[in-house]
Amino acid sequence: MISLDSATNRQLAEVTCRLEAQFKLIDILSVLPIVESTVHYWKRKFKNDDPDEPLRVAIKTIWKADKHYGVRRVYLKLRKQSEFAKVNHKKIQRLMHEMGLQGVGYNKPSRKYDSSKGPEGKRVKNKIHRRFKTDRPFQKLSSDVTEFKVPATGEKVYLEPILDMYNNEILTHAIGTSPNLAFTLQPLNQLVELLPTRSYRTTIHTDQGWQYRHKSWRNILKQNRIIQSMSRRATALDNAVMES
Repeated sequence: MISLDSATNRQLAEVTCRLEAQFKLIDILSVLPIVESTVHYWKRKFKNDDPDEPLRVAIKTIWKADKHYGVRRVYLKLRKQSEFAKVNHKKIQRLMHEMGLQGVGYNKPSRKYDSSKGPEGKRVKNKIHRRFKTDRPFQKLSSDVTEFKVPATGEKVYLEPILDMYNNEILTHAIGTSPNLAFTLQPLNQLVELLPTRSYRTTIHTDQGWQYRHKSWRNILKQNRIIQSMSRRATALDNAVMES
């Protein structure tokens, strides 16, 4: 290994060019015994001497324009250009490594939350039948559990609102880190406290999530004379007023 004291300007410039893919030039120059003007001189010389410079430019252009592709996709893109049709993928890999270019790994989408999986409970018929309009408050209500992923932490957060179809107002809601039964019952219990005396029935419509089929949810509805309605299986439009 060559020490910094015995390294030539060319060697120092080569090291600087490699490090620039990861660090700022000003930080590199504070460590290596080479001045900025010398670095730029050798950069121009490398560009003139390097037969792979056109290929390097093409690789970087594709990498920048196409969502930071990896070696395989950059290689396939280059093959479509006549001047690079015979380029070897190993060479592409070597040059991308030298330039510090890496592909962004494919992240398989996480499975969407499915509230239907859980204790069987009891399913009921759809009594709303997509008739989402009403001229009476607290007559037709809707609820649903929705999963959100926090980008900064990757944690999952759940929201369950209860909506009044009369004016699309969110009457009550709950936010939690687990869609368990206690979480789901929170807005329902809050709703019971809000319900005024009325001369007509109240119907609450949901999907077939296990929480809504649970005995505890159904008992609260029964005790407060609230009619239960459910969407048909895998038919989101039956609860479009809330899904939207």
